Amino acid sequence: MTEHLAQVRWSDPDQLGHVNHARYLTYFEDARMMLLAGSPAGMPGSVADRGCIAARVAVDYAAPVEFRPGLALRVTTRVAAIGTSSWTLDQRIYDGDAEVGRCECVLVAYDYGQGKPRPLDDDERAYWQEHSQ
Repeated sequence: MTEHLAQVRWSDPDQLGHVNHARYLTYFEDARMMLLAGSPAGMPGSVADRGCIAARVAVDYAAPVEFRPGLALRVTTRVAAIGTSSWTLDQRIYDGDAEVGRCECVLVAYDYGQGKPRPLDDDERAYWQEHSQ
């Protein structure tokens, strides 16, 4: 499991002072990109013909987050399942100790040169297995 701190910006809350629901998606994405950057294939499209695409993103909102200056939310990410060509990430956002959101993201290994999904390579499978703890 990895952790990422998401800095909440002045522009993130809505008119009621709650962090806007769409910002949760950005926080989850930022945490995923940090994890992907360290993977054997790197960021999507950074290694010729070897990357990944998002096939599914589902978010559950557990509680509203009230904006406070300096607020940073903790985002955890772990691999929940690994298939032949895809893997599922389980992500959580915390405001202090309180879980405020959950995300399930399915990523698919993708061959950009051929424009189609591909099986995970052994080094990728090992990397994602390492992050399933």
